[in-house]
Amino acid sequence: MEDIMLLIVITYSVSLGFGYLLQKYLRIPWMFASLFFGLILSTLGLFKPAIESDLFKMLETLGMYLLLFIIGFELDFKRIGRLKNYVFLGTLVIIAFEGFFGSLLLYFVFPAEVSHSYLIAVITALSFATVGEAVLLPILNEFGVIQTTFGQLTLGIGTLDDVIEVLMLAVVAILPGFLPATQTQSFPDPLMILLDLGCLLLLTFTLIKLGGKIKRILEKNHPAPYVTSLLTLLVFFSFVALGGFVFESLATVGAIFGGIVIRGLLPKERLYQNERAVEFLGYIFLSPLFFLSIGASVSVTSLLIYPSMIVLIWAVSKGSKLSSSFLLFRKLLGNKYSLLLGLGLSVRFSTSLIVQFILLNSGFISLSLYSTLIATAILMKPVIIGVYSLGLSKGKPP
Repeated sequence: MEDIMLLIVITYSVSLGFGYLLQKYLRIPWMFASLFFGLILSTLGLFKPAIESDLFKMLETLGMYLLLFIIGFELDFKRIGRLKNYVFLGTLVIIAFEGFFGSLLLYFVFPAEVSHSYLIAVITALSFATVGEAVLLPILNEFGVIQTTFGQLTLGIGTLDDVIEVLMLAVVAILPGFLPATQTQSFPDPLMILLDLGCLLLLTFTLIKLGGKIKRILEKNHPAPYVTSLLTLLVFFSFVALGGFVFESLATVGAIFGGIVIRGLLPKERLYQNERAVEFLGYIFLSPLFFLSIGASVSVTSLLIYPSMIVLIWAVSKGSKLSSSFLLFRKLLGNKYSLLLGLGLSVRFSTSLIVQFILLNSGFISLSLYSTLIATAILMKPVIIGVYSLGLSKGKPP
């Protein structure tokens, strides 16, 4: 217990100091400081018993669920419905390009790393095709280009991409029950998994439909702040529990659906207050521990053994985003900004890391591939963000 408390204190200290420097000078979200710290601990073999303890794993898992809850909470389906056709087209084409070429690379060049399954290769490739718009938003705001076509395309594609990420997480959650190699193990019946997912969907749609009535009741009675806070926690834990009732991995989907539901239940004046509270729990309190576990799970030895995997995955990932963005938006934005758009959209954030973490823990991808995916996500991020910021500083995009 003492080791765990000491690890938590050191992790928060690293996040506070190193995280501040990362966000201020490299524009990398501060919580990645604990990921880098996890990499150091993995290399040196420090705090291994504490990180592998049941208590720390519980905190790590709870942090992951809260991050997914926040993702669901921040999904704005009304805004997504107002997006123009080229945003839908751009999202689908860019993700399809990277998913297709990435899956071919993984399945034909590194088949053992994806359990010799093309389905797993596709899901893994799609996981590093997602967009970290949370990283790009402060940069766009700093250069005053959010309201430009370039800025709206970036945020629009990132927003619609969130829906695809949710669908991908649902697929990852139910995947074990449908693969022949896992059906002989202690996994539930696939029909039970689908039934549980169906119950989550039905409950989500029902509560969203009732959301207007619940909002009016809360607005009319002006309840004390603790009421909406407890309601938020009740919805969060209820959906996680329901999702994990049949199959543990479905708890991730339940967390996302819970976030979607609570956004539809809370009055506008309470929405911001609860958003701040949920973000404190997810981002400030537990996300450093989750990102620490991600970094600590990386095998630095594997990175040294398979450097070609890093180069190939990075080349396919960036090449797909740049080429698809150039082909789609060259006439709209010009050569420079169509390429800059593709470069920015290649920045990944928490959801892709969560998907890859689940794939590793489920035994679908190898430790070598997982380590490579994490490495490609973080090692080139400062370079990408630096080039992206430099490009925006040289002129204003359309």
